Amino acid sequence: MRHAFGTVFRKELIDNLRDRRTLLTVLVFGPLFGPVFYAVMMNTIVNKQIGNLDQPLKLPVRGASYAPNLVSYLQQNNTVIEAAPADPRQAVKAGKADVVLVIPREYAEAFRAGKPAPVELVMDASQEAAGKNINRTRTLLQNYGREIAALRLLARGVDPRAIAPLAIEDVDVSTPQSRAVLVLGMVPYFFLFAAIIGAFYLAIDTTAGERERGSLEPLLTTAVPRGTLVAGKLAAVSFYSAVSLALDILALYWCQGLFPAAKLGIAVNFDLPAALAAFLVMVPFCLFIAALLAVVASFTRSYKEAQTWLSFIFILPLIPVLALLLFPAQPALWMMLVPAMSQDVLMTALIKGQELSGGFVAVSVVVTLAAGLLLARLAAWLYRREKILG
Repeated sequence: MRHAFGTVFRKELIDNLRDRRTLLTVLVFGPLFGPVFYAVMMNTIVNKQIGNLDQPLKLPVRGASYAPNLVSYLQQNNTVIEAAPADPRQAVKAGKADVVLVIPREYAEAFRAGKPAPVELVMDASQEAAGKNINRTRTLLQNYGREIAALRLLARGVDPRAIAPLAIEDVDVSTPQSRAVLVLGMVPYFFLFAAIIGAFYLAIDTTAGERERGSLEPLLTTAVPRGTLVAGKLAAVSFYSAVSLALDILALYWCQGLFPAAKLGIAVNFDLPAALAAFLVMVPFCLFIAALLAVVASFTRSYKEAQTWLSFIFILPLIPVLALLLFPAQPALWMMLVPAMSQDVLMTALIKGQELSGGFVAVSVVVTLAAGLLLARLAAWLYRREKILG
């Protein structure tokens, strides 16, 4: 029995090593795409949002002579005042300016009367690249308005603190590492995705692929029990899934320095012990997904049909990620009873630098392995049907 299992396992392992598509997806696309792409994307977004904030803000101002004090305040706060275009709206629409400050003639009269002095910010909210300069300009104007309000109250003998009944002081108990989840929140999904894509093509090939090639019937007529045959196939699929997962974790370990941690005030500390813990937490999912893919693929008649049906499995790990994003909750025992969700919760805690609960880890591992074994038994039963030959 053990010899037969080993023979089937080696056969599936070697056959798929010759398949360039499998090697490309398992060893390259699945493991490397997620962390590397995510790191590059986060760097790009962060640089757009907070990059060059120390550089002077170039602000076109129309009607600067009506508000000399405001213009002086802007210049003192790292702003270079430029001449406004003849048509500010058209200039912003054409992308020639991110934002234009328009000070109307009635500004001076309203300001002297102590009334709200009108100003216009001409901008295009649909231009993401201009958002940084728009926000900087709005913040400067709001700060100037608060300073003027405080001075007016003092001039009337009123303490400005009288209109601030609460003195709110933020006490942030988070750590730089716990804030890393703000950037690495999608990493658990990439790990689940790598485990799925590592098993995807092999799961199809060992069922629908062999049926389509006509090699499944001779294989089932051998003396090897079908349960042993399915076990050998699932072991090979789980192995490829685990390899893809391991490479994905190593890819994150390698490219963690690419994340813009310093700019965001976070600490990404995904060292080798954390990488090993992540693999041990996630690897039970490999058996679960391999068995699930085998069960679904057993009902398909061709490779293309199997690809169509199994593509829906990619949605599986996204469900708990989206659920926890939409309905944030503290880790609870019931979450450990749901494969994919339990791995997502434990990985999030690991990224935050929190100590993993031994009880939670045990429940997650046992439940996920049990679900995988039940699906494996179902797959073995399905292989005993005559319909398996099509």
